[in-house]
Amino acid sequence: MEQPSFTPCTTCGSSAGAGASFPPPRVFGSAPFSHEETARIQMDLSRKLPPDCIATRSGGSAGRVSYVEGWKAIELANEIFGFNGWSSTVLNMSIDYLENAAQNPNEQKWSVGVSCTIRVTLRDGAYREDTGFGLCENMRTKGQALEKARKESATDALKRALRLLGNALGNCLSDKDFMRQVGSLPVNRVRHFCLGSNG
Repeated sequence: MEQPSFTPCTTCGSSAGAGASFPPPRVFGSAPFSHEETARIQMDLSRKLPPDCIATRSGGSAGRVSYVEGWKAIELANEIFGFNGWSSTVLNMSIDYLENAAQNPNEQKWSVGVSCTIRVTLRDGAYREDTGFGLCENMRTKGQALEKARKESATDALKRALRLLGNALGNCLSDKDFMRQVGSLPVNRVRHFCLGSNG
């Protein structure tokens, strides 16, 4: 009698009959959120950022500029959607300019500007896209300048795309009235804006 043939599983090494069928891997973006998850996500996204989630830097003639740091934006997205509930994809990255600004031919001062477009996709297939920019000036090597500008443009694009999903991911920073209110209060007075806060 002919013996049945078996095909080793490439994942776990076990054997299955040649005629056995396995479900295809699920494509990310095809798993809907439950009604409860959707309601919770909408509530979380409507919350505005507390001061301890907002960083500031000098904006030159514009004064102090408020923003969300890249690591914080990723942390907030993981809290809201789950670590496996969202993903990001680089759609385009291009060098806008690259030049050596050194006056001495024996020196190198590389300056580069890079644009990047990123798509953020949620588990259910909803997505947002935006473009960021990275600038690096007077670096000693071309490679260092490109690396820094590319990373900066990708982070900027990711933050801008996440911002389109709601206040909790940075959209509230465009609300001038809110920013004036937050700037006038101590951190412990606005803790109720934090994600996961029960106070």
